[in-house]
Amino acid sequence: MAGMRMGGVILKSLQKKATKLVSVAESLTILFDQEETRLTRKAEVTRLKLLHSTILQWAEQEKGTEISASINHKQVKLTGLMIGIGIRIAAPSTNKKMLAAGNSVLKKFTSEKRTFNTVLIRIVTKGLPDGVDVVCISRLAQESNQSEAEVINQLKKDGCLLLSEESFSRLIDKLAEEILKGRLTLPVNVQILSQILTPHPLRFIHQNKG
Repeated sequence: MAGMRMGGVILKSLQKKATKLVSVAESLTILFDQEETRLTRKAEVTRLKLLHSTILQWAEQEKGTEISASINHKQVKLTGLMIGIGIRIAAPSTNKKMLAAGNSVLKKFTSEKRTFNTVLIRIVTKGLPDGVDVVCISRLAQESNQSEAEVINQLKKDGCLLLSEESFSRLIDKLAEEILKGRLTLPVNVQILSQILTPHPLRFIHQNKG
């Protein structure tokens, strides 16, 4: 009998230890899950920050290209004006064809207007992080023979979000905050991004005319 009682005591002790181990294992599982969640959120924020840096560098490169294009355009325009003036000066007052040619050249280069350096960040319907690039509105307008406003309106009709660099930076900061709080995870579609954005994302556009 004594052996049975001793066995019962040992069994109860083992059961208590087993229960304690199960409780510890459950606590560790919760801690591991929490740490995994924290690391996942941190990794997503890091991905956003890297994307932010890449996009801003891309935008700066596009602006550099636009500055070069603006300088070249002004040089061509100045050359054309000088040619037109030269023809007018050289043309005898009786030579109507030469005078008309000079006037035509002057009219072409005095009336020609182009905008430069309107570079925006475009987010397509896929959202972030995979649906973002940089678009030069000025170049698209020139290539399509449209105004910048027409190009912007068409992109919006296509479901794109167009942001200045400052608006994009604010968006990334807000997304990072929401991800760390567990309210968002990547990817974030364009509908959710539209709700987060300020009402006037294009107010920082600057145009240089040449």
